[in-house]
Amino acid sequence: MFSKEERRERKSLFWISFGKFMTSKHRSASGKKVNWSNYKTGVNDIYFRLDCDNKQAIISIEFQHKDAGIRELFLEQFLQLKTVFHAQVNEEWEWDSLACTETGQQIIRVSKTRNGVNIFNKNDWLEVFTFFEPRLLAIDSFWCEFGELFQILSK
Repeated sequence: MFSKEERRERKSLFWISFGKFMTSKHRSASGKKVNWSNYKTGVNDIYFRLDCDNKQAIISIEFQHKDAGIRELFLEQFLQLKTVFHAQVNEEWEWDSLACTETGQQIIRVSKTRNGVNIFNKNDWLEVFTFFEPRLLAIDSFWCEFGELFQILSK
């Protein structure tokens, strides 16, 4: 069992290591450098999230606009691209239109989960990295092609 400080340090080291793992191998599909651990979509209230705890790793796309109508508009557009998205990521993802953040804000989340991994176990890190890597690259490629649609909708 780790102290609170040790957990914070281990998480920080994990994300630094993941960032180095990705940037040493990949650029964005656009050819630009990208902060893979904190991907900027360029659209307010649309986020690509990576999360890992002592039980699972999750990669997700979250639509967090406070206005439910705008969230629904984003979801409708994304649903029109669902087949393309699944072809890009090469698998089915979970679609949750009634998700909530830790603070209770209602959001829409599209995600993929890997169970049985632990951020505090360094032996699991490579498995988590290789879980995130192809999915994040696929999301990036998808976003380079279709992100502009969401930028237009957000205006």
